[in-house]
Formats: sequence, C-alpha cells, structure tokens
Amino acid sequence: MEFDLYEQGKELLKNDDNIEWIDKITCWVKKELGYNIYIFQVIVENQTEIEKYYETITASIAIDFQSNLEKAIEKWNIYLVFECKESIDWKIKLKVEQDKFAVRKIVWDDLKEEELNDKEYIRKRLLCFEINENLERHKDKGELIKWLEENDLELYKILQKKDSTLDQKVAMYVGDGINE
Repeated sequence: MEFDLYEQGKELLKNDDNIEWIDKITCWVKKELGYNIYIFQVIVENQTEIEKYYETITASIAIDFQSNLEKAIEKWNIYLVFECKESIDWKIKLKVEQDKFAVRKIVWDDLKEEELNDKEYIRKRLLCFEINENLERHKDKGELIKWLEENDLELYKILQKKDSTLDQKVAMYVGDGINE
C-alpha cells in the first residue's frame, strides 16, 4: 500500500499557538484497505526540544487532527515520532513513549543525518515487520553484532548505550517502565 507525504495533516495543525514548532513537523499517511495510518514526524535538535514540545504537539494533534477523523481505526492509528541526532536520556524517552494520551509516541535518537527525514527509513522502521524463523546461529560475537545492526537497529542502538544497565536496556526495548 501507499506511504506518502500528507500535507493536509500539517495544515490542520497550523495556528498562532504552534508557530514555534510547526516547521519541525512532517505528516505521512500509510494507506491501507479501508483506512489510513498517520505518522507525524518531528525532527528535534536535542532532548530539551522533546520535553518542551511533545505535550503541546500531542494536544494539537488530538484537537486539530484526530478529532476530525471519522473512523475509530484511524483515530487510534496515529504515530508521533521524534527524531534526533543526539542521544536522549532514557528517562525522557520512557516518559514520552509511556504517555498514552491521544497518539502513540516514539523517540528515535542517535540517528545519522541520512536517517533524518527519510521516508523509507520511517516506513521500514515503523511499519515493516519481518519474522524469519530460519535465522542462522551466530557463533562469532562480531558477526552477531553486525547482523543486529543490519536487522534490528533499535535494539543495536540500545545495546550500545554505555550509561544504562541491562535492565534499563531491556525496558527501553520492550517499552516497559523501570523500577528505580
């Protein structure tokens, strides 16, 4: 199915209250049979911008966009993806991703320049799921790490974080809270 830019999504959010962050947003639509999936992508410079904007962006999407949708399946298939080149503190990432109001929120950090604002990167990372039951067994640790980087970039990046415990890394990957 189609995955395209959806200018109307961004247009619905434009108002005087949103001037500070509206240029950071791109809206995409994934057309399925009988319904659409909407992805609002926000490219931020750092975690301060995520903390500053995520609640107001979420509220704006809920009021100005989501409330105008008629199909329930579309109302509950809206994603808000924050992309950042810098590393984001796991506590901030969890706070944003655990916020259940209106839309599903995702924070992707440590991105390369070519990954930011890349339509195919967003589509593949968010919407493409491949399960291969015939995976090879990797005996060499280096070979396994290379395979992981190529096949599950999110897990690879989480495992590379030196400032997190194994429990924190697992919680980041599965999206559960962490008991401190």
